[in-house]
Order: sequence, then C-alpha cells, then structure tokens
Amino acid sequence: MIWNSVAELENRQGRLYFDGCSVEELAREFGTPLYVYSENRIRANYRRLLEAYQKEYPRFAAYYAVKANNNPAIIKLLAQLGAGADVACVNEIRMAQAAGVPPEKILYSGVYNSDRDLRYAVENGVRLNLEDVSQLDRLEAIGIPSFLCFRINPGIGASGIEGLIFAGPDAKFGIIERDIERAYAKAKTLGVQTFGIHMMTGSNILSVSYFEQVVEKLLDLAGPIAQKLNIQFDFIDIGGSLGVPYRPGEEELDLDAVARTVVGKLRQKLSQYNMGEPLLLHEPGRFLVCDAGILLASVTSIKDGHKRFVGLDAGMHTLLRPALYGAYHHILYAGDLSAACDTPLNLVGQVCENTDQFAKDRPLPANVKVGDLFAILNVGSYGFCMSSQYNSQPRAAEVLVANGRASLIREREGYQNIIQGTRIPPHLIGEA
Repeated sequence: MIWNSVAELENRQGRLYFDGCSVEELAREFGTPLYVYSENRIRANYRRLLEAYQKEYPRFAAYYAVKANNNPAIIKLLAQLGAGADVACVNEIRMAQAAGVPPEKILYSGVYNSDRDLRYAVENGVRLNLEDVSQLDRLEAIGIPSFLCFRINPGIGASGIEGLIFAGPDAKFGIIERDIERAYAKAKTLGVQTFGIHMMTGSNILSVSYFEQVVEKLLDLAGPIAQKLNIQFDFIDIGGSLGVPYRPGEEELDLDAVARTVVGKLRQKLSQYNMGEPLLLHEPGRFLVCDAGILLASVTSIKDGHKRFVGLDAGMHTLLRPALYGAYHHILYAGDLSAACDTPLNLVGQVCENTDQFAKDRPLPANVKVGDLFAILNVGSYGFCMSSQYNSQPRAAEVLVANGRASLIREREGYQNIIQGTRIPPHLIGEA
C-alpha cells in the first residue's frame, strides 16, 4: 500500500497515479507546483461519515468546514452530496450560497464579528453561531433572528500532534461556562424561539474517547439550560476535530466506533434531560478533503553542503503547514515508487526563510535529480487556502481528478496577479 487506505493513490509499475491519472502527466499538462484533488476520495469520505452516523442516529447531518479548502468546485461537490456549510466569514457565506447550499444549512460561526458581518448573515437568512454574549446587544439593533446558536468554551481543550486547541483559558473562542445560561436567557427575552449549541475544542483528533467526552460535556451544559429556561434545541453541534493520520504508523480514526460512542452518550443525555431528538451535527473539514489532496512539486536544484538540500518549485508560500506548525507530510518520489528511500535529504523551497523546509533528514532516494517529481500527501485541507504570495511568488494551480479525467479548477497565478490592484502615485512616475 502506498498510503494507508487511500485507494485513489495507486502504484502502477513504480509510477504514481491518483484517481486514475498519472501524476507525471498532470505535471506535464498543468505545470508545478500543482494541487491535485480526488473527487472520488471526497465522495467516499463523505459517504463513510454519513453511513457511520445515520445507522446509529438518523437525525444526523454534516456541515463542511469551508475554511479547510475554499475552492468553489470542492464546495459545490460537497453541496451536491448534501452537505451543509460551516462558514467563518462573509466571503465563505457567499461561497456557500453560490454553491447552492440553502441558507438554513449554512451556519455562520464567525469570531469577533463586525456589525457588517452580522447584518449580512441576518439579511441572508443564514443561521448564526455566536461566540460572545456582547454580540446580542449589537444584533438587537440589526434584527433578532428566530434561531440562534452559541459556541461554548468549556475551559478545556484537546488536539492532535500540531497543538491546535480551540478551547480553554487561552483560547479566543466561545462563551465561558459562567455566561452560558445568561446568553440563552437573554436571547429568549429578545424573541429567539429555537436554539442550537456548539462546541469545538481541538483539531485532528484520532482518539475515539474524545468525541464521547465532547458530547457528554455539551449535553451536561445544554440539558439543565433547556429545563430551566424551557427552551428547545434544534441541533447539537459537536464541531469538527475528526482526525486523519499524517505519519506512517498512525492508525486511522475508527469512524464506526466514534459514531457508536457519540450516539450512545447522546441518547443517554437526551433522555436524562428530556430533550427529544434534536439534529446531531458534525462540521468536518480536514476529514473530508485532507487525504483527497496531493501537492506535486518539481526539483529545481540540488546542493551538497553540511547536508544535501533538494530544492523544489513549491515552498512555504505554497504549503505553509510545515513551516507554521512543524507539521509532518508524507512525501513520495512520484517517478519511481520502488526506489529505496535510504538517504537523508532536506526538501526545501525557494523562499528566503530557513523555515521553508518540507522535510529535514527525511529518508528518500539517493539518485534524485533536477526535474524529478515529488508528491506531498494530505494537503487537501489547509493547503492552498493558507498559501500566499510571499517573496513575490505566485500561487499554484488546482486540479480536480476523477476516473482518469482532470479538470482545472483554479488557474496558476503569474506576475500580473501579484501586482493586481497596486497603484504608483503620479508624483513617482518618471522620477529617477
């Protein structure tokens, strides 16, 4: 196997194929660096999630976290599959609208919202997930919707290896426990009729027990409030956090076990607090698209110094995660998968920062040469969407592949994209 259970990654006589397409042919046709996404893998990931949960609790829905990969083609694909949209800003609302997601299936979880942000959400009928009581005062002047959700910070957080924690004393997200009842009571007084409750404490979790704990904590907060204030919860939103293995040896998340334990605890707590059967929501981003994406990069230069540095035409401007988090991404020598990986190499980019390194002392083939192709795995989430034009480098192209066919879904940037929108003041024109 090339990489865990991603069937769309194939070794065909030592050559790498992705969803039926030769990656070498993709590189020749579209150039590098190149983001490539497998449509079939995204479909399979969504289907696995839905099937795992709906056999345990039919009132389940998945809202795609648009921030993970905001290419309109990806959003459209998931919308056609039935996913709602978890959005973090007005532009993501607009993307979800353009993809055909109905407003009642768009949940706006913006943080530190401006009045302009709140007004757009209200006027467009999308559902609001507020993360601070003070926003209710401003919302009153804009217009109180019939539904509101609140994001809860339970004071504890968890994370995968990258340390992405979204709850606890140092987290900027969510309403702390002492203010939760006051938030719902005030919203009810203002005329809100139905409610949601939401928690997102970490990212990329591979532990089954974490998700059960989230449900228990969330329902132990929501249940007493529902009883005391006599309010109805339309949904229980346990956030995203579904993890994906990045390193060799990491076990895949047992999705069936997650669904069983989550729903078991959910039913127990719903019965305990007499809360009926609200919709259960998950907001996966990484889980749906991470392993459906690879980044193709070509070798531009090789330098033997204190170490052997292999330069690529991709860099931290293309894929930021290794430089930002020290994130590990598995890397394949795409042109010869059978080559022995026995020589420590540093794969680096062309940006003038020493953090611009995808891998340090990574065992890779010794016979790498200029022009060779590497495939960096697990970049379907938080890849292109975190890229930049730093060092005046243009952003990569994006391609969607399915069953041997490739479609360009974002053109490669060039010089004109980098200077687009800039202006030279008249008094500087013509000066030496």
